[in-house]
Amino acid sequence: MGPTWALQLLLALLSRPPAAAAYFSEERQPGESPLQSPTVLVAIIARNAAHTLPYYLGALERLDYPKDRISIWAATDHNVDNTTAILREWLTSVQRFYHYVEWRPMEEPRSYPNELGPKHWTRTRFEYMMKLKQAALKSARKQWADYILYMDTDNILTHNQTLNLLMAENKTVIAPLLMSQAAYSNFWCGITPQGYYRRTAEYFPTRHRQRLGCFAVPMVHSTFLIDLRKEAAQDLAFYPPHPDFSWAFDDIIVFAFSCRASEVQMYVCNKEQYGFINIPGKPQSTLEDDNQNFIHLMLDAMITGPPMAPSQFIHLPPKFPDKMDFDEVYLINLKRRPDRRERMLRALYEQEINCKIIDAVDGSAFNSSTLNAMGISMLPGYFDPFSGRTLTKGEIGCFLSHYSIWKEVVDRKLNKAVVFEDDVRFEGHFKRKLTRLLSDIEDVALEWDLIYLGRKLVNPSQEEAIPGIRNLVVAEYSYWTLAYAISLQGAEKLVNSQPLTKMLPVDEFLPIMYDKHINEEYKEVYPKRDLLAFSVNPLLVFPTHYTGEPGWFSDTESSTIWDDDLVKTDWSGSQKTVKASQAGTSRQSFGSASRDEL
Repeated sequence: MGPTWALQLLLALLSRPPAAAAYFSEERQPGESPLQSPTVLVAIIARNAAHTLPYYLGALERLDYPKDRISIWAATDHNVDNTTAILREWLTSVQRFYHYVEWRPMEEPRSYPNELGPKHWTRTRFEYMMKLKQAALKSARKQWADYILYMDTDNILTHNQTLNLLMAENKTVIAPLLMSQAAYSNFWCGITPQGYYRRTAEYFPTRHRQRLGCFAVPMVHSTFLIDLRKEAAQDLAFYPPHPDFSWAFDDIIVFAFSCRASEVQMYVCNKEQYGFINIPGKPQSTLEDDNQNFIHLMLDAMITGPPMAPSQFIHLPPKFPDKMDFDEVYLINLKRRPDRRERMLRALYEQEINCKIIDAVDGSAFNSSTLNAMGISMLPGYFDPFSGRTLTKGEIGCFLSHYSIWKEVVDRKLNKAVVFEDDVRFEGHFKRKLTRLLSDIEDVALEWDLIYLGRKLVNPSQEEAIPGIRNLVVAEYSYWTLAYAISLQGAEKLVNSQPLTKMLPVDEFLPIMYDKHINEEYKEVYPKRDLLAFSVNPLLVFPTHYTGEPGWFSDTESSTIWDDDLVKTDWSGSQKTVKASQAGTSRQSFGSASRDEL
């Protein structure tokens, strides 16, 4: 037996069909089909949620998960609004898509004994909530569901892969971290031996997604997924509380204790931006208060994305936008920024504010010859105080855009108008606060020309408060023209100063006109500096982004020098766009930071 025989044997073995391939056709088998997705029961427990339900249910519809593997368990009770009708309308339309639907409405009573309002949590309400959650858990177990997803009706899952991503983590109890308008979220990082919230160093880095991952925590609530296939999950319960339970009587605390007693670790995951959670109302809060908080949350979602969208199966009542108490509301937007236009139009509509779009002047289209032909010249000797550069084309376009509005106010003889740029973020209850401010100004007959609604105070100082008017101060040297109110008298003063023949950035021009600019040489060019300028405090409007943040872009700062297209500029040269740090300019939260974590 030489090498030739060995080679023949090897060739014979290689020529044989693999073991999986049958010799006879009758033995050939098709490949195995893939496993079906795990079954999930979604628990919907709604009370006085008519304002959030369309968006909550819309997010549920858009989850990228087979609907025939999802069962819906829905209950509603003690409503004074249209919650029951909305849920019934939705369930009737979608039940054919889902595996199973269980519907538990309670028409009466409409309130709990001794409650201060529809957002008040009494002991009776806590107990009933525990019973409802336990009933949903019992139903899931009876159906042999693999998972149960609890999701409060003011929690909006905008990431359509949330279910799949949470399942992939293979945890018994896991929550997707949800963002709110402030520090509040749906988890705790610390808990006291008595079951109360404890602040820890880990909370803010987790909440703000400065550290990413899935983290073991002592408490998750509002939206979380339970893997019912896990052996330890058999002992989890909401009601009755565990025999050893002695903590505060609250459904989320009762369940956290149950997890601890069953040796089940809770987790919160912030690897993705999964969605949003509304800040809970105070016991005396009204449904309108809660609705305004939710609108504010929607506006934030439009900026950080993806935005919320309502269910296609629910009819939304129409809104009735108005101009508040102004004669005109202006929105400045570059045509080549349709994304900003769309967001701002929706943000204003959600707040029921009507506006007129002003197509911004695109400074990039100008050259020095064009500007000379228009009679436009720069202020001699002007240089940016930080970078030393002269005006950019973007700053020229910005000035001309605002100037066109002042001119229109004068030509149309509008008593007062409000101006918005297209990169603003609104503070909560914006319309209500601004309307109240105008009413207070009218009550004391304050004469005014311009009121900043958003700005950057250059030199933090104690500004003079206006007697008899809440939240109004005399404006000191400020940057930015994000949003402001202007009177007819104020517009006339600005136009009559003939600024196009001695132009500088608009947010440098305004402080000159109210005589608070720090450069005396610039002020000498404008001898009549009697603009009556004020500012709201705290502010009502902020930039959507600050320099260095993802999504930041400025058409004024990121441009070229007005008379030299070869000299490009960006935000690193000017500190105007850096986030303000002084008191009164940062966004206001709903109460103290520590309270908002709860």
